[in-house]
Amino acid sequence: MKTRWGITKFINLRTFSNPLNGYLVDDTSIFGAEVFVVKNTFPGECLSTMSDPPTYYHTWEIENFSTLQNDRYESETFGCYKWKILFCPKRCKEGKGNSISLILDVTRSSKTMDIFEVRLTPILTKADYLYTSSNLALGFIKFSSLAKLEDLKNGYLVGDIVVVEAAVTLLGLVVTEL
Repeated sequence: MKTRWGITKFINLRTFSNPLNGYLVDDTSIFGAEVFVVKNTFPGECLSTMSDPPTYYHTWEIENFSTLQNDRYESETFGCYKWKILFCPKRCKEGKGNSISLILDVTRSSKTMDIFEVRLTPILTKADYLYTSSNLALGFIKFSSLAKLEDLKNGYLVGDIVVVEAAVTLLGLVVTEL
């Protein structure tokens, strides 16, 4: 994928300039190069960015927070690539028992570069992600402490409802070149 190739320190200038070595004769030197063209045996990838990237928004109201029993809940899909938000209220990896987790899940096979913003008003977290076929769910394992969310003075939990807002900006598509 490189357009230039070479050796940055090919020969010492003192060695090159010494007339006894024969590299420089009558203030002239001749350089040559051998080029071999090899057909690619593997695909290369590049990111095709969008000049006016679209942003997809989704608001998800999670009712009856205090009675949630499952390890995770999924929002409905949204946007052109069918993103969905995974919400782990009390039990998710490193945050098990003390943090909530918010994860953006992708249900597609194409690769994209996205900016993912997620909010439990007024907490806002933002990250850039490159989604690949092996990496289709990324997010925030320890988005907020469970104690902070459950403290009614903070205003995150109103009427036993948590509101999750997401904004996903599609920056570009990964194109495979053969």
